[in-house]
Amino acid sequence: MPTIFDALNLGVSGLYVSKTAIDVTGNNVANVNTPGYSKERVDILPSMPMTSYAGVFGTGAKVSQVISTRNNLIDKRVRTANEEMSYYNKLNDTMDEIQSVFNEENGVGLKGAMEQFFNAWHALSLNPDLETARQQVIEKGLTLSKAIKDANSSLQQIRNGADDQTGYIVTQINSYAKRIAQLNYEIAKAELGDKDHANTLRDERSQLLEKLTGLANVTILEGSYNKSTKPEMTILIGGMPLVSGKDYNQLEAAKLEGAKYNKIYFVDAAGSKTDITQKITSGTLGSTLYMRDKVIPQYQDNINNIATKLIQEINKLHSAGSGLTPYAQVEGIYNANPTAALSIPQASGLDMAVKTGSFKVKVIDQNGNNVGTFTVPINADDHLIKENDSDTNSIIGKFNKILQGYAQMSVSPAGNVQITAEDGYKFAFTYDSSNFLSAVGINTFFTGHGASDISVNQVLQDDPSKIAAGKSLNPGDNSNAEAIAQVQLDKVMVNNTQTIDEYYNAFLGSIGSTKQRYNEIYNAKQAVYHQLKTTQQSIEGVSLDEEAANLIKFQRAYQADAKYISVVDQLTETLINMV
Repeated sequence: MPTIFDALNLGVSGLYVSKTAIDVTGNNVANVNTPGYSKERVDILPSMPMTSYAGVFGTGAKVSQVISTRNNLIDKRVRTANEEMSYYNKLNDTMDEIQSVFNEENGVGLKGAMEQFFNAWHALSLNPDLETARQQVIEKGLTLSKAIKDANSSLQQIRNGADDQTGYIVTQINSYAKRIAQLNYEIAKAELGDKDHANTLRDERSQLLEKLTGLANVTILEGSYNKSTKPEMTILIGGMPLVSGKDYNQLEAAKLEGAKYNKIYFVDAAGSKTDITQKITSGTLGSTLYMRDKVIPQYQDNINNIATKLIQEINKLHSAGSGLTPYAQVEGIYNANPTAALSIPQASGLDMAVKTGSFKVKVIDQNGNNVGTFTVPINADDHLIKENDSDTNSIIGKFNKILQGYAQMSVSPAGNVQITAEDGYKFAFTYDSSNFLSAVGINTFFTGHGASDISVNQVLQDDPSKIAAGKSLNPGDNSNAEAIAQVQLDKVMVNNTQTIDEYYNAFLGSIGSTKQRYNEIYNAKQAVYHQLKTTQQSIEGVSLDEEAANLIKFQRAYQADAKYISVVDQLTETLINMV
């Protein structure tokens, strides 16, 4: 049967329990604003009862353990939602940058520059001999070239910025992996006992896990093959063990083997590297790689398609026309393999295939008299330089034979085709059904190959009279200017199904619709994430109202235990006085 001293111990146990509960409550209140902190609760159990002949008597209460209210299921859902939200957040932000490149407000932008360029050609067709009209064509051509190059350059800067970010994100991942591995070790050491809980360390690890999943798609495993030990945490990225218990490996963003952009490599303990770039499909890193490798290159291709088509279509017309003054010498701007068939761009190195047809050269003497117009036939399998005396497929050989005594064609030291008039003569071009002149870059309006280097021919900038507004040297001839202005309305894009304007408008529309889609998905993912965070906070977070109620409850319990001890003390004193 319990003694008076057992009653005293019973009260002391209550004091200890209440004091511990008050301490835990105070710790919760102190961490009310600590990010990632999960509130703690004391697990109170009755002490081992005492058995006597009169029955079973309780011996008070004890604190079994201090437990965290962290909910692993809701934490996992929060991490998944954060991973998805971070992915679309980055896509959304990058699309904002891309949209800013194509600002078409108030007619300022690539579309406005194209409109003004073709308007200048239309104005020239109305006044083909007017110097100011020719100068406007040059200026608007330069403006259009700059707009195209600026758009391409801006996209490239965004792409380069995304590439730089991959290195920064990888550094963050490595930092988190190292700290998580350290926490795994500290948690395992702190929880050697069955009832030991490293709540603070687990809170910190949970925060890092959420940050890590926001950066990339990782798989978090917590298990052990050894039943005698507690589970260890393993984190996989791209199927490779980034963290395994207290051990961790590193990622590396590097341009190996001459790569232009960073690839993501998993580096094991032995230093061996495995490319896991294609396996990073979510989180901020996943979206950064997707924009860098998929979306931005596609938009650059769209701009390059416009630039290439403008260069080729305008040059085909311009090369086959004449300005107000003839040439004494002209050199092409594109190198060609002199022995390859010019109908095969892959072999010749030209951007445009030469086809069976002909081009015409009009010869003028020193007095301005028309000597004659000479036709040079072109076959699809022709090449530049004569391979032997019997070679009849040499364009240079045919040209020099046909225009002997008036002009000569050759290959310049720079490797370009050049035509030079004999003394006392000059020449102009009036026709080309073979694309030869534009393919090798003779008498072109534009120079360059695409969006990165498009510009206006320096010859025309220096001498606007060379702008081929007509098909002859006759004053007032506007036939070529009209044809070039018409290119704006011709269906030359996407297998001749769209005009350049229609193609560009569709391109702008795709940017807008993609941005809207990413924004809508991001908003939805953000709403799910915030809802889950609210649920997580309601389960794991500190409520000051709840803690205030607990504080009062445990304070009253402490006071009651103290009062109980006081009563036992009085009973003890009475008992002693009776002796």
